[in-house]
Amino acid sequence: MRTIAAAVTLLATTALLTSCTEEQAYCVDLAGYAAGATGVDPTKPADYVKILDDAKKLQESAPADVKDDWAVVVKFAEQAQKAGSDRVELARLSKETGTVLTAYKAITTHAKDACKVDVPALN
Repeated sequence: MRTIAAAVTLLATTALLTSCTEEQAYCVDLAGYAAGATGVDPTKPADYVKILDDAKKLQESAPADVKDDWAVVVKFAEQAQKAGSDRVELARLSKETGTVLTAYKAITTHAKDACKVDVPALN
């Protein structure tokens, strides 16, 4: 019986350490992103292209709390990239920044609370 209890404890501890390690890796990636995300103007969809690669990486490693929020940011950045220099499409996208800003606010709050990282605000 003690062997089973020890095995269960070991599995729980291993799962907890793996979870911490994954979150720590996300936090390290997030800190790198924060350093490079300055100068992104949320009113200019074309600026989201600047963060697309990092946002995709962070979406993959993000904890469940913000994974969907990163998906919103990535989708918007991909749409901006597809729009290229098409002013009409970029103007249309600029009217849809509310959802992205809401998602980004959730990301910045989580970053500060869970990772102790200040992500540049999009405001």
